[in-house]
Amino acid sequence: MATKVTTRWLLAGLVGVAGLHGVGAAPLHAARAPLAAQDAKAELEKKLAEIDKKDANAVFQVALWAEQNNLKTDSKRLLRDVIKIDPNHAEARALLGYEKFGEKWLTKREIEREKAKAEEAEKAAKGLKKWKDQWVPLEEYEKLEKGLVKYEGADGVQWVSPEQKERLEKGMVLYDGLWVTKEDIEHLRKGEFKVGDKWLNEADANKVHADFTNPWVLESDFCQLTTTCTYAFAKEALMHADKSIEKAYQITGLPMPKSADFQKIGLIVVKDLADYTQLGGQVNDAFDATMSSNWSTFILTDANTGRFAGVTIYEVLQAGNDKSNDMFSLGHVRYAAAAAATRNMVFAEPPSPWFSVGIASYCERYWHPTGRAADNKNIAKWTLDTLMKEGGKIDLKTYFDPFQGTRQSILQAGAVIGYLIDGQNKPKKVEEQWNKVRDSLGKPKDKGLLKDFLKLETLLGKEADKELDAYIAAIQG
Repeated sequence: MATKVTTRWLLAGLVGVAGLHGVGAAPLHAARAPLAAQDAKAELEKKLAEIDKKDANAVFQVALWAEQNNLKTDSKRLLRDVIKIDPNHAEARALLGYEKFGEKWLTKREIEREKAKAEEAEKAAKGLKKWKDQWVPLEEYEKLEKGLVKYEGADGVQWVSPEQKERLEKGMVLYDGLWVTKEDIEHLRKGEFKVGDKWLNEADANKVHADFTNPWVLESDFCQLTTTCTYAFAKEALMHADKSIEKAYQITGLPMPKSADFQKIGLIVVKDLADYTQLGGQVNDAFDATMSSNWSTFILTDANTGRFAGVTIYEVLQAGNDKSNDMFSLGHVRYAAAAAATRNMVFAEPPSPWFSVGIASYCERYWHPTGRAADNKNIAKWTLDTLMKEGGKIDLKTYFDPFQGTRQSILQAGAVIGYLIDGQNKPKKVEEQWNKVRDSLGKPKDKGLLKDFLKLETLLGKEADKELDAYIAAIQG
């Protein structure tokens, strides 16, 4: 209707109403070119002075005149005045780009949004959510958002990375950390590894993969390891990484995902300091940059996925003492894996910095994946001796805020986590608040996590400083 009215008025203004009402009818306006800008402005003011500005139709006629005479800005302003006077003035609404949608006047874009919202609500009621251009079940949406794809094999449906899907479609299996075809397993059993189109013995394969342009890439249940270390060390590192990732989940109180649904934690272990330095140069976070210098381990953000990977270096403490060097560097692996796992967890609010560092430090220095008490105590005792050399325990009243990424504070962070999960006879308030923090960690949609951490830090400073001293003394004793 609005279009017909507007067309009729414009035609009348150009050729008179003879063509609309018959020959001899008086024209509404004589045919003429639009007025010059200055004259049109003056005429517009005159027309506005002659009408009742509360009369929507009168204002609308002047708006149409302004449009015909190239006063487009004034025309739009007057049309908006019209719908202020009469919100349901159909012709003015139409010229402003509105359409009737239900009981509302909306622009086309608003209508599209309303339709999309209605469709989304309808689909949500059916348990669906839009991913790209298709509606999928909510549980599938969450997996697709993680970059996983569906693979339907003999064992049923699995959600895997695109790379894993390609391997599975080729009939490859994970054997001793490596993805190989079933025919290649016999080679691995004989200690032969495929490099390019050749099968090499382990020693020669290690030489090839010692170059970071062609590293070993191994996988376990929860970790994908890229390394220039030896294959034997890499397999041991995978075990330590998996156990540390599980421990990190245990400490936070979150349920450990099934390995089939787990988006594997990236881990990089290099032997060459130049490789480590080059990776460290890609860090944008100031705290992670500090960690790369102070702790030989840091977190690297994947620019494509936004996920976090742990990076560390294999350190040679004693030339020729591979067992000792392996043991020390496996500690770095545990730290990097636990730190990356914690950073990839989803919380309503970011936990206090000391908490993530503390979990990683605990996994590296106060705990051992063998579970043997002697292993745990030996490494923890050695760590606390190191803490004393670094300046000793920092008073808990000043320790948490601000948390510094120094060797001293990192070593102590592990001790604080150890005290919270292993300490005996903790003050009741501290125990209760620690449990509250862990409960809040498991509620990714609820706010209040930072407040819970602040209260825990305050209680530790007031009531647990001597208790932490006793925990440390018991380990050293």
